[in-house]
Amino acid sequence: MAAVSWSSRLALALVVACLGAGAGWVSVAHAGAPAAETAEVSDDGAGGQDDDLDFEEEYAEDVAAGDPLEPINRPILAVNDGLDRYVLEPVSKGWDYVLPDFVQHSLRRAFDNLRFPIVFANDIFQLKMVDAGIDLARFLVNSTVGLAGLLDPASTIGLPRNVEDFGQTLGYWGVPPGPYLMLPFFGPSSLRDGFGLIVDTGLRAISFFIPLAASFAMQGLDTLNRRSLVRDQLDAERRASLDWYVAVRSAYTQYRYNLIHDRKKAAEDYDYFPGLEIDTDRPMQE
Repeated sequence: MAAVSWSSRLALALVVACLGAGAGWVSVAHAGAPAAETAEVSDDGAGGQDDDLDFEEEYAEDVAAGDPLEPINRPILAVNDGLDRYVLEPVSKGWDYVLPDFVQHSLRRAFDNLRFPIVFANDIFQLKMVDAGIDLARFLVNSTVGLAGLLDPASTIGLPRNVEDFGQTLGYWGVPPGPYLMLPFFGPSSLRDGFGLIVDTGLRAISFFIPLAASFAMQGLDTLNRRSLVRDQLDAERRASLDWYVAVRSAYTQYRYNLIHDRKKAAEDYDYFPGLEIDTDRPMQE
C-alpha cells in the first residue's frame, strides 16, 4: 500500500482528535462556585484581596467576547449531545461492565503518557523550563518503571503532572480567547483554543510513527475509555442543570481561564474538555 503523506496523516489525525472529543462531553463540576473562590489566598490578607480583585477583572476581560454565536452553538451542542447519548454512552456502559476501574485508570494514564510531546513543547513555548524538566523526567520514569505509563511512579517520587496545550500557550502570551464556539464533535472551545487544538494535533507525534489503522484504533480506545470514566458524573450534572448549554459554556470558560493562569481551581475540576486531560485521582501540580 502506498505510503500516506504527512499532510494526509495530519488531516486524518485531526479527524480522529475530533472524534476523540467524544461528541462534546463535559463536566460542569464546581461550575456554580463564585469566581472569587478560585483565587489562591496568600498569607497576607491584603494580598489575598488584591488577588481576588485581579482574578475578577482578568476573568471579566476573558469572557468579554461573550457568546455572539449562541444561535449556531446551541444546535451544534444538541447534535453532539445526541451522538453522545445514543452512540458513545451505550458502548461505554458495556466497556465499564467488562473492565474494572483500576484497568480503565491504567489505560488512561498510558494515553496521558503519550501526550508528552504536546505538554513538553508547550512548556518550552511558555518558557516554563522547570516544568519542562519535570515533564521530561515524568515521561522517562513512567515509560520505563511505569510500564509504558500504565503506572505512575513519577508522582510518588515528587514529579507532579502538568497540563499544557497550545491554547494555553496563546493565552499565556496575551492572545484573547475570542468568541465562545461549540464545534461539531470537538465540543466547547473558543477561537483561540480551536486553533490551539489544530497545533496540538500536529504535535501528537504517535500518529506519525505507527500504522494509520493502529492510530485510529488507539484513539478510539482512548475515547471509549475516557467516556466510561466520566459517565456517572456527566449524568448527574445533566440532571442537575437547568440549561445544559449555559452550564457547559460557564464551566468551560472558567476551566480554561484557570488552566491558563495556573490556578489551583483547575486541579479540582473534572474533565472532559477537548485537548485537556485531568484525572481526579491524579490532579495536576498545585
